[in-house]
Amino acid sequence: MTSPTPDERVVVKPPNESGWCDLTVVSSQAPPAVDGDALTRILHISDTHVCDAESPARLEYLDRFSDHGSTYRLRLGRVGTYRPQEILTVQVLTALVEAINAQADDLDGVIITGDLIDNAQHNEQSWCAQVLDGGRIEPWSGDPQVSQWVGSRAGYPWDDRYWHPDGPRGATVPDLPTSGFGFPIIPGLVEAARRTVVSPGLRVPWHAVPGNHDALLQGTVAPDPEIRALALGDRRVVGLPPLATPLLALESVAPIGPARYVHDVTSPTVGVTADGRRQILGIDELTAPWVRDIGDVRFIAMDTVNPHGGWQGSLGSAHFAWLRDVLERSRDHYVIVTSHHPSWCLTNGFTLGEPRHLAGEVVRLLRDQPHVIAWLSGHVHAHTSLWHSGEDDLGFWEITTGSLIDWPQQSRRLEVFRTEGRLALRSTLVDHFGAVQWAAGSLDTAAELASISRALAANNYHDNAEVRGLREGGDGDRNTVWWMPDPHLPTG
Repeated sequence: MTSPTPDERVVVKPPNESGWCDLTVVSSQAPPAVDGDALTRILHISDTHVCDAESPARLEYLDRFSDHGSTYRLRLGRVGTYRPQEILTVQVLTALVEAINAQADDLDGVIITGDLIDNAQHNEQSWCAQVLDGGRIEPWSGDPQVSQWVGSRAGYPWDDRYWHPDGPRGATVPDLPTSGFGFPIIPGLVEAARRTVVSPGLRVPWHAVPGNHDALLQGTVAPDPEIRALALGDRRVVGLPPLATPLLALESVAPIGPARYVHDVTSPTVGVTADGRRQILGIDELTAPWVRDIGDVRFIAMDTVNPHGGWQGSLGSAHFAWLRDVLERSRDHYVIVTSHHPSWCLTNGFTLGEPRHLAGEVVRLLRDQPHVIAWLSGHVHAHTSLWHSGEDDLGFWEITTGSLIDWPQQSRRLEVFRTEGRLALRSTLVDHFGAVQWAAGSLDTAAELASISRALAANNYHDNAEVRGLREGGDGDRNTVWWMPDPHLPTG
């Protein structure tokens, strides 16, 4: 099947006897047409997670403690440091750029609400920018000849907890994703994922907001000199220290700071090829908060990343004061605020200095500004919507858009209309250009590899049918129109 059309929706079929779920399409109703003046038309992307999957600064080995059958699964929840599709993030983003360009003549801009990259590395940032701006991307690091990704059969020690697209090595039994969940054998996929990708670049301006994975190691740990050396070095940690409890994982994937990498000098390691391009970003290299008028709507970027650690968010006091001042000076505009974290994830008050502001204060500030009509964010890897009521029937819509690394790998077109005393926010989900069903042996283009990534995301064995449904959102979170009073309704 080809890539989905605007009146189709990709869905997951029931699993076959091996546990694998194929994808198909069903009819999907487009959102109702809206008559009125268009104030802005933007494309909202979140959580692209462009990933250097070969980096020794990653913590894949912790993910197994949340596998099915692990006695620690209930205690740790989803660890999320390994995904079978993590080698294909450059291709997925490129396939989305192609889909956005197909409607670029009718867009004012693209908003990206954080986690553009996965592990706060310079090479990841470079790859992401090259995809968005256009260019040739070499999506590999370390050894130029052999992949050292954990799922590479040729260049990494065999571990049956990781998916190996080329199948088992020698007499080794299949890995657990293959034997337990029906993951396919796709010979040559690892090498294909390292080939040069040519992106046309977006044909409309893009504006980014920082996320926790842009600033923190694995989205959680504030980098220190030891971790910076680990990223650049020639050893990869592959397990916990001897006799250490897996509950140590809680310190590496903590939602509230502080957080730390838990390896020590006794931890098992393997050799990898050092690469200076894996340098960790400094906090001063991240996107600063901004204010930009896109169409006839003012967009304000909030920085909700807690630089002290923890993957949940908050606002520092200086930034909170800046936001309050900018909102006051924007009362003559329609305002949409953007951030990485949604309101209910602003729970990380850990600090080593200035006070941090959490959900209640931020929502109260925005509700007190009637010209704020929406809040766009990501982080939760799901399509959601929430109405925040203010005074005099006013308020604002809070909208999150799903990620490009997890199912269903979609973005959102959002159009704001002024009509008959009300505002309408029209939402249409946008799929990347990967075909709905991947074709065996088709590994030549970014779209073909993006097709495989979507199928892998749908079959990630950490996400059951209920989790996939939460990521998809309900009918009122996808192709729909959200209505609200016009805060600038003329009087008299």
